[in-house]
Order: sequence, then C-alpha cells, then structure tokens
Amino acid sequence: MINVYLLGAGKHAAELSEYINGSGEYLLTGYIINLEDAVNHPSLTKPITSLPAFLEKHPSTLNIALIGAIGNYERKSIIELLENKGYSFINMIHHHNYISPSIKIGEGNCIAPGCVINANVNIGNHCIVNSNCNISHDCIIENYVTISPGVTIAGNVHINEGVFIGSGATVIPGITIGKGAYVAAGACVTKDVPPHVMVAGVPARVKKAID
Repeated sequence: MINVYLLGAGKHAAELSEYINGSGEYLLTGYIINLEDAVNHPSLTKPITSLPAFLEKHPSTLNIALIGAIGNYERKSIIELLENKGYSFINMIHHHNYISPSIKIGEGNCIAPGCVINANVNIGNHCIVNSNCNISHDCIIENYVTISPGVTIAGNVHINEGVFIGSGATVIPGITIGKGAYVAAGACVTKDVPPHVMVAGVPARVKKAID
C-alpha cells in the first residue's frame, strides 16, 4: 500500500483525508504545510509536518506519493518544487462519480463525490473538482484549476491554467476562460473571460483585474 502525504492541512485536506481513507488503495500518512501555516489547523488524525522537515525525513521517493489539498493557485509553487525532486502524485477520484471512460486525466487531481464528467473531457494536472459538479463533453481543463461544489460546465468549454470557479456557477457551451481568472459563486458565464480578471453576476461581467 502506498503512503500518501497531503499538501495542506485545512478543511479541504480534512475532506480529502476521508476519501483516501475510504479508498482501500492508499495509506494516509501525514500532512505537509509551510512553516508560516503551522498554527490554527483543524484536528486531523495524522502528523502535520513542515516542508523542510518532510524533505529531511523522506529524501527518497520510494513508496511515498503526494496530492495537493490547497484550494488555490498557490499550490503550484510547492508542487513544482516537489516534482523537481522526483516525488510522484496520485489522483484521488471518489468512487461515487460517473467518469466517462473516454476522458484523459493527468496526475495530482482530486474529484470529489457526486460528479458527472462526460465524454472526451481532458483534465490536466493538480486540479480540484469539488462535489456535485457536472462537466459536459469535449471540455479542456488545464493545470491547477479549482472548481467549487455544484458547478455546471457545458460542452466544448476551455478553462485555462489556474482558474477558480465559485460554487454554483454555470458556464455555457463553447466558452474560453482565460488563465488565472476568477468566476464568482453563482455566476452564469455567457461570454469568453479574459485572463486575470474576476467575473460575477448573471450574465457574468468583468468586475476587476486580479493578480
């Protein structure tokens, strides 16, 4: 059985812990956090360690795998550091989903229960698809995308790297959402979204530029 460490120890990590514990495939071993985040974490069942302490204790990648449990784009830097050191990342796909056999999926992704992902969807690396999402045919979801609970994404949508989509948002067919954009909860996206902006409303409109 493979020992798994989660990157992060917040509330998403608590959810992901339960998925891993119920998988029968992986053994949850601990949580890795940044030193500045070493306080005010929920009570979790496994040890919490800093990144330097983890690297010192586990210089070898043998029988150790990782998965990100940080719900924003900031996870990219720590994941890339660990990838460069040779660590591998698992996909955690809950068994209470419908996942088309035709999808293509990278590594380090979490797909929470209650999701439907239909034909010919392409999901990159280190994405989070939260519970009760519906992703229709032929969508492209690039790396480090976070999709909140209850999101509906229609067919032929292209979501670029680092996009965050808030709870209950809807994206109509054929839309492109630019890199690093933020879609607010409940928004209905009916036009392409430029990179690095926040959109909100029904229909969604650009509210401000974001870093």
